[in-house]
Amino acid sequence: MTDQLQDLLQRVYDEGVAKANAEADQILEAARKTAEKTIEDAKTEATAIVSDAQSKAEELKKNSDTDLKMAAQHTLSSVKQALTDVVMHKVLDTPLKTSFNDATFLKDIILAALDAWKSQGGEGGIVIAESLQGKLDDAFISSLDGALQSGLKVEFSSAVKNGFNLVPADGGYKLSFTDEDFANLFKGYLRPRTSQILFPN
Repeated sequence: MTDQLQDLLQRVYDEGVAKANAEADQILEAARKTAEKTIEDAKTEATAIVSDAQSKAEELKKNSDTDLKMAAQHTLSSVKQALTDVVMHKVLDTPLKTSFNDATFLKDIILAALDAWKSQGGEGGIVIAESLQGKLDDAFISSLDGALQSGLKVEFSSAVKNGFNLVPADGGYKLSFTDEDFANLFKGYLRPRTSQILFPN
């Protein structure tokens, strides 16, 4: 009987061990499958992250390239504009300032402007820059009214920087003849041509 009991115990033990081993194998298989799936999912996610990062990097590079090109074009434009302005100042602003300080030139331009204004029926006064008062002689000033045979009023004002203004009797507007006015007028025509000469392409 002891042998039978011993056999029974051995069988129960063997069956228990076999069952435990089978369950252990199932658990290990399930763990292996779970691990494989986790690794596969991680690889897929990593691929997606890398792809997204590459896409964003490409977009950033493209945007940076565009921004750099725009900045370069803007800088080049600004430099061209600055160089054109320097040339325009040298060939236009400085000579005009010098001319407007020359009494003979100023007398000629005042008479030409007054003749044209009078021929269009202009009446009123002329306001000359106060800084020119010492440069224009009294004989010239008094001759202005006589030359045009009108009640032309001649005055000097510190409000006029350099040159003169023609002001009609009603004061509704004024015609300004200063070195800056002439420079701005000529620059409108000369700037595009100067830019073409400086930067042909």
